[in-house]
Amino acid sequence: MSSKTAILKWLWNKHGLGGVILYISRKLFWPSREGTSSRIFLFVLDKPRPTAAGIEAAKDHLFRFATREDLLNLQQEAAWDIHDRDIAAFDKGDRCLLQLDGDKLVGYAWLAGSQLVEIMWGFHYNMPDDVVYNYKGFTNPEYRGCGFQPLRHLKLLEFVKQQGQHRLFGYVDHLNFNSLRGVRKSGYRKIGSLHCVIKNGQAKFNLKVTDDSWSRSKRT
Repeated sequence: MSSKTAILKWLWNKHGLGGVILYISRKLFWPSREGTSSRIFLFVLDKPRPTAAGIEAAKDHLFRFATREDLLNLQQEAAWDIHDRDIAAFDKGDRCLLQLDGDKLVGYAWLAGSQLVEIMWGFHYNMPDDVVYNYKGFTNPEYRGCGFQPLRHLKLLEFVKQQGQHRLFGYVDHLNFNSLRGVRKSGYRKIGSLHCVIKNGQAKFNLKVTDDSWSRSKRT
């Protein structure tokens, strides 16, 4: 079975006929080629949608930001997907929200410490001061299917509101249907898109975004 056929079969099983048609149309009109062309959808979240079941299941869980020692301990087990680049990001000001069931890790979600977010190929997105970039969500396989990721987004917003921020920012490749479904289930709404092309020795970036989700402030 070819890779293309396998992708279409997987899409049919996961997303039905509508998913297959949408995938083919995007491939035709917005072809993505690794290293030369890509299309990214941009999202913000200000009204998370955790489920009642998820809230109930996590009523005794602890949510707190990780220390450097926490991350170094998690790095010892490959299953937790913590790497040297994550430790370096923490040292530069990024934060990792942990969800704990007693001493057991349920999952985590990261927040960037800068208003400038590199999306790809050196292109940096300039977020308003009330927005914070949320990335790299993880759920322990033992707890998947419980609706904990939207709950972690709610907890993230509760924490960042204390510093005057009330929106989370995220981005997803337009062909990553699983992640697109995940961000929409969490309550993220699309605010724009970024089309990136490298051709004939030139890089071209076409950004379309709502005005209230972009900052004109100078950043360093």
